[in-house]
Amino acid sequence: MNRRYLTWAVVLLAALCWLIPAQAQDEANEGVADLVWITPKPGKGPDLEKAIRDYHLWVADKEGAFRYSWFAVETGPRTGEYVARSGDHNWADFDAEHDWDDEAGEKFAADVQPLIESVERRLTVEMEEFTHWPEDFTGYTHFEVTLWYVKPGQYGNFRAGLEKIHKALTEGGYGQYYGFASTASGGKGNEVSLVLPHKGYADMAENDPSFFDVVSEAVGGPEAFAALMEEFGSTYHIGQSHLVRYLPEASDYGDED
Repeated sequence: MNRRYLTWAVVLLAALCWLIPAQAQDEANEGVADLVWITPKPGKGPDLEKAIRDYHLWVADKEGAFRYSWFAVETGPRTGEYVARSGDHNWADFDAEHDWDDEAGEKFAADVQPLIESVERRLTVEMEEFTHWPEDFTGYTHFEVTLWYVKPGQYGNFRAGLEKIHKALTEGGYGQYYGFASTASGGKGNEVSLVLPHKGYADMAENDPSFFDVVSEAVGGPEAFAALMEEFGSTYHIGQSHLVRYLPEASDYGDED
């Protein structure tokens, strides 16, 4: 994919929505995700990965327990940190109480919390109407995440531009999958995130046909493409970007293939 056009033009992230969709609590869901940034204490990253896997195995059979996918941050200012995400929830899931809550809290505080320096939590909502995920995430290990901030008063125009681009990409058979999420709580105001899944670093090479080729053909040529991108780009500004790598062992609840 042409990074130049992706960076100032394409469709966006939140996901992460972001990242590998976690197991749903039931068939119908409102696309809410619990997203937690975790900074390990210096030198304690490997110990934290082991401790969280052990905790996941302990909590796996508890009815109503959220399941979190873990990711290592590999680029950007938060390199060396982790992201844990549990997705596909209803808002009501966060009100649930269980008879094992106190025991789980004590175990987490004893075995996991001592290895953590700090945490930052977000709640995000998948923008399903602008998302194009693969049917099967098997083999996807790396995820590019970029944050956008919609300008005040521009949300309607932002969505209109995103709809045009998403329509052009899907109808034109663009080869890159992507997902979008809005931040409902946490982070900064009007935050939207774009997630691009990849099967390793080699999969991050530019697609053929490129983003420019597909959208340009759909909207009537390079001049129309430039006008669309200029109009759309005026509705938001770009924030940080980073790459995260899926950690299957830290995400294991005892039923991994």
